[in-house]
Amino acid sequence: MLENSWYTVISPENCSSILWRSWDQKEKAAEELRLTPDNMYKFGLIDSIVPEPLGGAHWDYAEAAALLKPKLIWTLGELSQMTPRERVERRIEKFGRMGFWNEVPA
Repeated sequence: MLENSWYTVISPENCSSILWRSWDQKEKAAEELRLTPDNMYKFGLIDSIVPEPLGGAHWDYAEAAALLKPKLIWTLGELSQMTPRERVERRIEKFGRMGFWNEVPA
């Protein structure tokens, strides 16, 4: 995941409008969604954080691609050493570990 990106299935504004019936809590929603690469890495949702050029990837596409390329080459090299079955099993294991919840006693 690029270091200045965020990942979520819902925008903070829409999350706020669902939970609080207003966009006024969008900053709180963004905090609760934990959208940042640091959080995504800590939760095991991503494998690594890729640095971006000064100012962000959108300012220098060529440099962003140059920073991403070694990570992609390394990852493809790792994956190419596995059988298709091993890759599928690893993916199932990884996705099976994702998520967390708290059970509230009834």
